[in-house]
Amino acid sequence: MLPLLLAWLHTANDLFSNFLTPLLPKLMDRFGVGLGTAGLLVSVYSLTGSLLQPFAGLIADRLDRRLLAALGPVLVALGMGSLGVWPRFEVLLLVLGLAGLGSALFHASGASLVGEYAPRQRKGFWLSFFGSAGYLGLSLGPIVALLAVGAWGLEGLLWLTPLALLPALLLLRLPPVRRRGKPAGFKDFLRVFRGDVARLWGMATLRSLVFMSFSTTLPYWYAQRGLPDGYTALSLSVYSFSATLGTFLGGTLSDRLGRKAVLVGTLSLGLPLYLALLLFPPENPLYLLLLSATGALMNAGIPVAVALAQDLEPTQTATVSGLLMGFTWGFAGLFYAPIGGLIEAFGVLPVLLALGGLILPAWALARGVQEPSRMGA
Repeated sequence: MLPLLLAWLHTANDLFSNFLTPLLPKLMDRFGVGLGTAGLLVSVYSLTGSLLQPFAGLIADRLDRRLLAALGPVLVALGMGSLGVWPRFEVLLLVLGLAGLGSALFHASGASLVGEYAPRQRKGFWLSFFGSAGYLGLSLGPIVALLAVGAWGLEGLLWLTPLALLPALLLLRLPPVRRRGKPAGFKDFLRVFRGDVARLWGMATLRSLVFMSFSTTLPYWYAQRGLPDGYTALSLSVYSFSATLGTFLGGTLSDRLGRKAVLVGTLSLGLPLYLALLLFPPENPLYLLLLSATGALMNAGIPVAVALAQDLEPTQTATVSGLLMGFTWGFAGLFYAPIGGLIEAFGVLPVLLALGGLILPAWALARGVQEPSRMGA
C-alpha cells in the first residue's frame, strides 16, 4: 500500500513540476516581462527543488518521513496550481521557491520510504516503479497544463490540486513512520560526501551531464539540419518514454544481477550507443530505435544508484536518496550554460563528442564502488 501511494504522489508531484516551462509565454504576458525575467521562475524552482534535496534528506532522516512525503507534493501542487492567482511577479517567485522545497522534501523522503519498506529482495523493483511514476508525471505535465489552461485559464489550474491532495491525505491516514535506530548527525551527513556514496554521486553527475546535454541540445541540432518540428517532438517523446521504461527495468534487473553489475554494464554499453547517436544520421527512421535503446539504457542506472546508496548508508536513506536524485541533476544542470556557449562557438558534434569522454571516468567510478552483500536476496 505504501509504495503504491508514494508512486501516485510521485506522478502528481512531477506532473505539477512540469507545468512551468510550457506556461512561461502566458506568464510573460500576464506579468509583462521578458523571457530572461520569466526564466527566473524556472531557476528558482529548479534550484530549490534539486540542489536542496540532500539537506531535505537530512531533515527527513530525523522526522516522520510520511509527513514530509505528504507535505511535499501538496506544496508543489498549490504552488503550480496558483500560477494565475498572484498579482505580483515577486510573490510568485517566493511561492515557487517554497514549491521547489516541497519537491525536494518529497523526493528525499519518498525514495527513502520506498527503499526501506519494500521487501529487500525486490527493493530495486519498487524503486524503479517509484522512479517510473515520476517520469510518467513529467511526460504528462505539459499536456495537462496546456489543456487545463485552454479550458479554464491560468486561474483554473487550482482545480487540478486534488490530484496531489487526495493521495497526501491517504498517506497521512497510515501509521507514523518511526526512525529505526539513532538518527544521523551532521558528521554523518558530511560522511556521505566521501567514499562509495561520493563515487556514486560523481558517476551519476557525469552521466547526467552527458545525456542532459544531448537531450537539451537535440532540438537545436535538428533545427540546424532542417528537420521538421514534428520529428523533433516525436524524438523527444520517444526518448522520454524509453527513459521511463529503462528506469523501471534497471532496478528490477539489479535485484537479480546485482546493483554494481547493472551500473557498470549500462555505462559500458552506453558509450558506443552515445557515439552512434552522434554519428548516425538522425534523418534515418532507424535513428528512433537507436535513440530509444540509448534512452532506456542510460536511465536504467538511476534507481540502481539510489538503491545501492541506500544499501551503503542504511541510517541515512533520505539523505543519500536526495543526493543521488535531484542534487545530481541540479548540479549537472549548472554546467549546461557554459556547454551551450561552447556548442554555439564550436558546433554541436565536436562538443557533444568531447562530452562523451566523461562516460569513461563515470565507468571507472562505478567500478570502484564496493557493493555490500545483500543478505536474503
